[in-house]
Amino acid sequence: MKSFEFEKVSIADAGRELEGQPGKAGEPSWTGHRTYQKNSVLLGTTLTWMAGLPEEVRPLVLARRFPRIANSIADVWRRVARCEDYLESLVVDRRGDRTGFPPDVAQELTKLRGFYAELHSDDRSAWNLADRRN
Repeated sequence: MKSFEFEKVSIADAGRELEGQPGKAGEPSWTGHRTYQKNSVLLGTTLTWMAGLPEEVRPLVLARRFPRIANSIADVWRRVARCEDYLESLVVDRRGDRTGFPPDVAQELTKLRGFYAELHSDDRSAWNLADRRN
């Protein structure tokens, strides 16, 4: 079994890296690098869902740049309370530490959220209220 190799760094260097500040000269910056994300390809069900949306609210840029999120929206689309919560969590930063989406993606999410709210403005069944609690 191969052992892990660790690099010793100072607490100050680790803090700078976490804050996105450059480290020592000549060292690569790992800021912005993400681990592999499950569902990094648009699913067929997501493409079908998008095709059923009005053209002006289709999140094309989101799907291209963040396919995992588009897949997640398509997955919860028919569960009103969960979808509303999920769309809100994408637009509103509840943790206070997120940088947000690029403007074009944020605009698509806002349009999609508005469309969804209009689509389900009077959809307050007992099942949806119960779903919101889960």
